[in-house]
Amino acid sequence: MAKRVLVVTNEILADANEVPESIRPIVEEADEIYVIAPTLTTWLQWLASDVDHARVSADERLRTVFDHMHAGGLEPAGTAGGENQVTAIADALAHFDADLIVLRLHAPGSEGENWREHRIAKQVRGHFDLPTIVFLFDDEGHVVGREEA
Repeated sequence: MAKRVLVVTNEILADANEVPESIRPIVEEADEIYVIAPTLTTWLQWLASDVDHARVSADERLRTVFDHMHAGGLEPAGTAGGENQVTAIADALAHFDADLIVLRLHAPGSEGENWREHRIAKQVRGHFDLPTIVFLFDDEGHVVGREEA
């Protein structure tokens, strides 16, 4: 099992007090966890360079994930990342030598899906030579799918 896990989180979870059951074994067995909460701008926000609201949302997502992990006895590190998720992952990998990437994304077609999530799993797998697991979440924050590569 992976010992250094990089988690990219794009969603808010249904159960505010715990790490989802399907993700729990991965993070509980990790020696170190680093979390990135990307700044997910809408297309119009990106066009207008209006990132303030998206940055606040990213900070809130990061705090929520930390709360979930702390409630489970885990001690993650992390940061709110930039708009380009591939660049945010590269920045994190520059100082955190992960052996697994976990992407927590909105399910395709869900109301919460952000335009920056389109094809992100393929991009991450193409840029980084690391195993990558994708968890897909519905609009209520429940895990509805898992992809590995």
